[in-house]
Amino acid sequence: MESSVKNQPDLKARFKKNPAWFCLLFTLFGFFLLPEYISPFILFASYIVFKRQWTREGRLAKVGRIGKIEMAFMCLMLISALWSPTKLDTLGSAGLWWAVILIQVMIYNLARTKERINKVLTAIVASAAINGIVGAIQFATYVLNCNGYIPSWLVVPTPFYRNLDVAVYGAMPFKISTYMWSTRASGFFSNPNLLASFMLVAFPLAVYLLLNAQTKKRKRLSALSIVFISFGMASTQTRAGCYVLIAAWVILFLVFMKKHLLKLLALFVPVCGSSVFALLVRYGQINIYPNVQYIPVSPEEAIISTAKHFEIWGSLVDYLTHHVTAFIFGTGFGCEQTGNILFNEYALKKPHAHNFVIEIWTELGIIGIIFLAVIIIYAIGKLLEINSSEFRALSLEISVLVSFGSLLIFGLSDYIFNSPKQIILFIMLIGIIQAVSYTYDKREIQRTSDISRLAKDEIHNIINQ
Repeated sequence: MESSVKNQPDLKARFKKNPAWFCLLFTLFGFFLLPEYISPFILFASYIVFKRQWTREGRLAKVGRIGKIEMAFMCLMLISALWSPTKLDTLGSAGLWWAVILIQVMIYNLARTKERINKVLTAIVASAAINGIVGAIQFATYVLNCNGYIPSWLVVPTPFYRNLDVAVYGAMPFKISTYMWSTRASGFFSNPNLLASFMLVAFPLAVYLLLNAQTKKRKRLSALSIVFISFGMASTQTRAGCYVLIAAWVILFLVFMKKHLLKLLALFVPVCGSSVFALLVRYGQINIYPNVQYIPVSPEEAIISTAKHFEIWGSLVDYLTHHVTAFIFGTGFGCEQTGNILFNEYALKKPHAHNFVIEIWTELGIIGIIFLAVIIIYAIGKLLEINSSEFRALSLEISVLVSFGSLLIFGLSDYIFNSPKQIILFIMLIGIIQAVSYTYDKREIQRTSDISRLAKDEIHNIINQ
């Protein structure tokens, strides 16, 4: 009792000394738990605290070279309003990026020690674990209700803020789609694919925390977080997400099995087992609705969905290759015009391209694709520069790389920049990469030939860890 009383003033004093740091951790934790129409305001408030503290200390917030490239990319988003037929959507969508990049600035400037980077990752993983367990409960209670085991009032709504979302969106002066799934969990997100994207980003980071945990308590919490994240992914029944999660485990297993074989094998059951179960349910190989005449999720629906994706991609590529201006400059940032093209030109009632490469190409043309490719390649290059001779640096580098890669690969089957909570995942990871690059020793890439040399060093470090 006495020790807890003594710690209270100490925590209060630490907060007063560095409020921006505590606001950053709260934002990373709370952003993914609050509704999407509240989360950005939490970020704004935290950034104001950060900016006031930096001004008071006479310091300038840095964005780094990659941050400057991102801002140039976001300027293109704004400029595209000049030729966009949906100008309000373009300005609003671009505004989201300009708002969310604040988290990258805070991470890059505040997380400049190894301990702080670990705390940033812990805040993200903790938020993902809560989302995962809520998603699992949403799915389980829905299935139990469908089979008559529990009453409707015991079903945890999906999305969690379903009723509040309907009220808020219904009060808006413009129309916002409130279509929501009941059969597939969304956690605190508005869509199961959004929750899946967060689970994919958090999973490798949770594995890093597990492999580098210094106490039994931290090991147990990290392992439990991985279980919750895995169950959360399975509850979304997102096919691409489940495949990518299994692939992420395989990569991490192959890289780290020499040093942590038993830990990674122990993850096989919750990670791969839950994802395989979800895939079998989605493809109709396991029936979890034996007492229901109409099965909410059928294998036919999954097959139709896959075929529709290919139809969407082919339609947009056809449109872009037959419209030179759109091919080069795009049709204007924001998904609205993409949906209009699909509906008016190809009779497809779909809101976006279900592929971030084709979607950005449609919105910002080949110029936008080049900008985005430069950002992604530059970020990966900053990771490769890290001196990974020590296991902690190597495991962090590989885990962040797998996290970043998982999000991008998932984005080949779904648009990963569809909401503030998804946009922030991409930008948050770049901020973490910047912080890691600043904190850990580097071997800078000066020439193209350096890339192959560093890749060989990485392989050598993995083999000899």
